Amino acid sequence: MELRFLGTGGAWGLPEHTCPCATCRTMRAKGQTRTRTCLWFQTPQAGILIDPGPDLRAQLMREDLPKPDAVLISHEHGDHFLGLDELLCFRRAVPGEGWSPIPVYATADTWKFVEERFGYLIPHTLEKRVCVPGEPLQGPPFGPDLVCRPVKTDHGPFPKGSVGYVFDLTTTLGSLRVGYTGDLVRTEDPDAFSGIDHLVCQCAFLNEPAENRANHLSLQAAVPLLQHWKPGSVYFVHFTCQDIRPDDDIGNATIKQRAAKEPLCEPDGKMLPIPLDQESWQQTIEDVLGRAGLDCTAFAAFDGQWVELD
Repeated sequence: MELRFLGTGGAWGLPEHTCPCATCRTMRAKGQTRTRTCLWFQTPQAGILIDPGPDLRAQLMREDLPKPDAVLISHEHGDHFLGLDELLCFRRAVPGEGWSPIPVYATADTWKFVEERFGYLIPHTLEKRVCVPGEPLQGPPFGPDLVCRPVKTDHGPFPKGSVGYVFDLTTTLGSLRVGYTGDLVRTEDPDAFSGIDHLVCQCAFLNEPAENRANHLSLQAAVPLLQHWKPGSVYFVHFTCQDIRPDDDIGNATIKQRAAKEPLCEPDGKMLPIPLDQESWQQTIEDVLGRAGLDCTAFAAFDGQWVELD
């Protein structure tokens, strides 16, 4: 069983083109890149693609991935579904009689937007399947040994169809629970992600913004959720460069920057530095979760990372 992080960046990826902020400057200098968040979950039963965003073609080619057995979309923002057209490559490469449409799951509210944009792919390339929060997904590849339930999440007033997903798997080694929060600030069910063995969690900012207009989860706001959920391991994704950094006047002048409500601090009261790259995000996550008493294994996931799940 394997989880591949095809992309781990926010809606515009990192570094953002022409962005002068310290994070984007540092990542360019180090050759680090985060494409839009997208996952491949390989189970004994199926290969599942989650949130196929605009970078999907390059991600599929980089990892040399096969046709997915199912596609899950968390919500109707473009960075989570605009790569659907790239799935035509699989249909174009086989004889007509050898093709079967790819099942795609999303809520009814999300499908209103997806179908308006990609209706021409249905039903020959993609098979539309509507999911209902709290109810197991229906149809192959899902069944008794691979159960997946959408979790209703709050990602603000616009994406009314926003959900995360929880997988319950039965293997020869026992049972396993894997969760993906998608984009959110909270869930309707506070226990929806409890008891997860491996959790993929959004982390758009380090500090909770004074005004969270994007309705994304910060690392700061994720801590109490993780204390309640108690996952075995957590992988953070969807990183952005929107935290205000005190010594970055050029970056702070851009319209995307968000001032912190009450920034995270070191034990001595000094403001915690804003992470600039993969290494500093990893260290910051370990420090913040450690001080919060969380003993789960925690990672700043990166593009191309493969994780064996057990």
